[in-house]
Amino acid sequence: MINRLLEAIIAFFLVVAVGVAFTAVIYRYALGSALSWSFEVSLALLTYITFLGAYLALRQGAHLKVDLLVKRLPRAGRGLAYLVTQLIIGTIGWIMAWHGGRQVLRFADQTTNVLEISTAWYYAAVPVAGALMLIDAVISAGGGVLRLSRGEEADPRLDTSLEL
Repeated sequence: MINRLLEAIIAFFLVVAVGVAFTAVIYRYALGSALSWSFEVSLALLTYITFLGAYLALRQGAHLKVDLLVKRLPRAGRGLAYLVTQLIIGTIGWIMAWHGGRQVLRFADQTTNVLEISTAWYYAAVPVAGALMLIDAVISAGGGVLRLSRGEEADPRLDTSLEL
């Protein structure tokens, strides 16, 4: 359900970004008048598409990974590798949330040039995505420990039935 909601939000932002860019091109080249606000809106939309998309890709296991060596480890080694990976993801999420939140606060009183909205709205995508990644890593690690304790694979997406 969360994946579907994120997909819908990202798709909506993408459609709006394409619409803004298309409208800006029409205004600039067909009507000879530039839209002053189009860059700021496009920048905000693409920022949120990027960071929410990164979180969605994490949830779906769509980030690039090379698991050739991990698949050859015994179950305990695969479990340890999974937990270390979740620790790294959680650490990166924490860094994004902490330092991104500091950036939001640092630039909250600054406004954009044209729309005159707080630049904190741009920076907010970073701590939001970081916090979501941290939460996901903690939940995934907890699930991995539970699965390991039952004698299962820590990573439910790891298919060891395909041998090279």
